[in-house]
Amino acid sequence: MSRTIICSVGTSLLTNRDERPWSGWQPGNPLPPHDAVIAWLRQADLARASAETNTLRALEIDEGDELVLFGSLTDEGRFCTRVLWDFYTSQNVTTGVQTIAGLGYGADRFTAGLKSLVNEAIRAIEKARAQRQIPILCATGGFKAEIAFLNLVGALLGTEVVYMHELHRELVRLPQLPLTWDTDFVTAHQHFFEWIDDVPRPSHEVELRLKVTPALRALVEEAEDGNTYLSAAGNLLFKAAKARQGTKPPTWPPNSERLPKDKNEVSDVAHHRPAGWEKVVQRLCALTCVERVRYDDQARSHRRVHVLDEAAGVLGVCFGDDPPLPLRVETTAKGREQCTLVAEYIRRNIVR
Repeated sequence: MSRTIICSVGTSLLTNRDERPWSGWQPGNPLPPHDAVIAWLRQADLARASAETNTLRALEIDEGDELVLFGSLTDEGRFCTRVLWDFYTSQNVTTGVQTIAGLGYGADRFTAGLKSLVNEAIRAIEKARAQRQIPILCATGGFKAEIAFLNLVGALLGTEVVYMHELHRELVRLPQLPLTWDTDFVTAHQHFFEWIDDVPRPSHEVELRLKVTPALRALVEEAEDGNTYLSAAGNLLFKAAKARQGTKPPTWPPNSERLPKDKNEVSDVAHHRPAGWEKVVQRLCALTCVERVRYDDQARSHRRVHVLDEAAGVLGVCFGDDPPLPLRVETTAKGREQCTLVAEYIRRNIVR
């Protein structure tokens, strides 16, 4: 199944220190020529080139995926976003750019920037799901507050968040969790949230409402223009609750009735197979939702775990390299949500 990867963009493409021609660049310096950066990036080690390319490399992004780049309003942020857009477009990856209004160095507008970030992230997640794509939030690049809010969006909307430290080569995955959270507070005060979010509201009008419901005060902030708005946290709570309306968290599939020893249909005849394959097959068979595991060359893919048939609950698992062992894993999962839940568990815990 294809993925929509929503990636925040920072400036590590410019600021990472190695043998790149512009090494030592700092904010305020002239930007290097765009074409020169593109030419360098095409032959660079993607794990070292930037935080974004390192993460997307580990995600094994390809032309079957869609990439959405979230860029800041700074000159260098726009520059890095455009370079990455050009680079991945040339790799036949469908790539879009969304400049997040307000995200810059000015603290006075940064709250507005975080609200814009939340709005655009939720919009991208909902669009991906409507197109039956798996949304993934890539929260490696950008301002620290930006990364923190993307993590919150992922947690509240049950969307996987991935992160890559600049010194790492392996992803840190914050998986979509089968959690529920109480949206009753937003529902109980929905009229207020919709009212204040509709148009700028004068502070004295908001104050009248807060006197009646003081619990809402922590979710708003007064601006210099004389109006009071939802704070970044209030906006996140409101928009995430709206997005969650009518949705249910994914549930783990039912148990198979087969014993683990009966699930293994992989031939034990000696072949050239990657070291450790027996343990991987054993662990797959031990999963309660797995029905059977067998060799299947049609499961071969550059992705370690992928969904072959979401209706039937069939996953493809490729373990090892040179050559990989392609396995067909039949499960009791039904539908995209359950298949994704099982696939992510296998990716994180068995074939990472």
